[in-house]
Amino acid sequence: MRASLSRLATVGFLLALIACFKSEEKQVAPAPAAAERIEVLVPELVDAIQAKQPEFILDHLDESFKAEDGLDYFGVRSLVDSYAFRDEEVGARLESVSVTPESDGRQRVKARVSFALGGRLAESAPLPKGAVTYALDLIFELDGTRWQAVAGSYRRE
Repeated sequence: MRASLSRLATVGFLLALIACFKSEEKQVAPAPAAAERIEVLVPELVDAIQAKQPEFILDHLDESFKAEDGLDYFGVRSLVDSYAFRDEEVGARLESVSVTPESDGRQRVKARVSFALGGRLAESAPLPKGAVTYALDLIFELDGTRWQAVAGSYRRE
């Protein structure tokens, strides 16, 4: 009885070992990660403002970012953090967006974004008193699979 249990355990071990080798042979290398789609990213960035997710926003801002007026990565980081750590809600809404490929592979994003303190901004609702809208003109560059803003300008409308 003991010998048959020992044989059964040995056979079970051998079958498990064979199964492991077979599964290793069938494993396929993972597909390379696809690049983000800039058309999807822009609304996600606006949503991240309302969700108070500064990491997501800053992950898409190159450390060499420089706006025409001199605002740099650290200035943007300070702004994003100051709103993310507020107790009151921050509303942000993408009013319009256009994406244009540049000849060097970069993408130019022109967007109008409205902001308000105190609550989320519903898609078609009128803007509350105190809301502001900015026209953004940003240049994004693909870094591996992630788009990052590297330059731009903004103006209050």
